[in-house]
Amino acid sequence: MVRVAVIGCGQLGVRIAGELAYHGHRVKMFDSNKDALNKVFSRLQEDRKLLKKEGLMAHDNFLGQVLCMSLLEETVNDAEFILEAISENLEAKKDMFERISHLCKENAIICTNSLYLDIHQISEHANRQERCLGLRFLFPVYYIPEVEVIAGRFTSTNVIERVRVWLERMGKTMFFRSGHHPLILTEEQREERKNARLKQITNSSGGALYMEKAVPPLFHKGNRTPSRDDEDFHIAKFFISSTFTCLNLKPYYLLTWTENVQSAWHVYETVY
Repeated sequence: MVRVAVIGCGQLGVRIAGELAYHGHRVKMFDSNKDALNKVFSRLQEDRKLLKKEGLMAHDNFLGQVLCMSLLEETVNDAEFILEAISENLEAKKDMFERISHLCKENAIICTNSLYLDIHQISEHANRQERCLGLRFLFPVYYIPEVEVIAGRFTSTNVIERVRVWLERMGKTMFFRSGHHPLILTEEQREERKNARLKQITNSSGGALYMEKAVPPLFHKGNRTPSRDDEDFHIAKFFISSTFTCLNLKPYYLLTWTENVQSAWHVYETVY
């Protein structure tokens, strides 16, 4: 169980909280809009019913707790991971990151779920920028294994590693964004991932909490293929601590950990 804070009770924030509770984590939620905060439990109940109906949930309730908090300080003070999912407004996100960074633990990781905004700008006034990064859960969250990572200029490799380990324990795979275009799944791709999750649940004997990963291919036509001299390539290269392997440099890369060489990041081509 990991202690997580989710800031923002919109559609995406609630689904992120539900997904984390599904995997057994304790989640505290905060929103300055009290109406949105008051609707969290009814929306989670609707999500549970739908997941159960579609066969995506083997148990009646989420394994972890979701708690709604009225004060930001109480929401983040003991969190290990803080996920900001407020409206896509740069000034609002900058202010929220600065406030969070002075209220949370020094080793807490602070993430934004922003679609297009620059993580460096969002975190520029935050305390200890090396623990800040973009972490985008792809809609509709519950049965999507991929999570997009956008590192800031000062994001540390240790923070990236902690995020990777946490996500993989939930059966998820993180990948770095290449270029400025986020990955947005089509309806067909979402259906592929739903079917993959259903297959996992059917084949698993111990429920759906920890299941073998099955990630369908990533498809995204919006990005150009970067060259070795490309700025985006060098940004990705910064996070590879000693040695790496690049295959054809497709637009998206999955990160995997090599147990035999624990100091090395390897970048593998996503099947296109």
